[in-house]
Amino acid sequence: MKKLIAWSVAGAAVLALSGCADNWDIDGVAGMKGTGDAFATALQANYLDSARFEKNEGNWSSVQYFTERARASAMGMAPAPQEPKERGLDGNADVTAARAKLMAALATKAPKDAPEACAKAQVSFEHWMEQLQEGWQTNDIATYKGNYDKAVALCVPKPEPVMAKPKMTMRYVVYFATGKATLDKAALKVLSDVAKEQAADKPINIYLAGHTDTVGNAKTNQALSEKRSKAVAAELAKMGVATKALDLKALGETTLAVQTKDNVAEGKNRRVEIWFEK
Repeated sequence: MKKLIAWSVAGAAVLALSGCADNWDIDGVAGMKGTGDAFATALQANYLDSARFEKNEGNWSSVQYFTERARASAMGMAPAPQEPKERGLDGNADVTAARAKLMAALATKAPKDAPEACAKAQVSFEHWMEQLQEGWQTNDIATYKGNYDKAVALCVPKPEPVMAKPKMTMRYVVYFATGKATLDKAALKVLSDVAKEQAADKPINIYLAGHTDTVGNAKTNQALSEKRSKAVAAELAKMGVATKALDLKALGETTLAVQTKDNVAEGKNRRVEIWFEK
């Protein structure tokens, strides 16, 4: 009976060890093809490096920890950096600050733009905490802290490209009679030149800014400036200028070419300015 019990205990131990074997299967996890992004793939590789280090140290609980996180990363489920309290380090100000810095970096585009550095920073941080928890291998503590410091400094998003500001140039001005939005022969000649230059120059946009003089009230002049912009836009469209390239503005009497008092007829204020954006 004692022999039977002994064999039962031994069998249970073998089963328990075989159940844990998957958690220590570094080579098996290394052979998993990652299904996540570049950051998850980099995490997989870095966690496996830490698992191999701990295997050489004979620290099987840490082998299991890093291998399982590598497995999750390979499956596209990149784990978040471990919290200090899980290692009993929530009272360590340096660790708390380091995790906060890491989390801030990971919340940006850095994991996409610098996946290797961000993965190295995360795993080095966790391995640093693992070594601190053990508390006796001072060289290893310093090594993983140093690895974290170097990597987190590189875990940054790429700078956004600086876009050149469009250049605005006023090319032409069309003038109108008092209270009118109709185009005379001189205006049509100007717009013909605009259409030709647009075809050759191909600006990004063409801004049509309608204006009036100070004769009449502001509300009426606002409406009149809009009619003038629309009249110019319609004529340019007839001449082959794509309407999607036209951006109409109506400024009424708010922006005078010639400063005058109210109710002063001034021909240079009754206009549509035509600006090319390049």
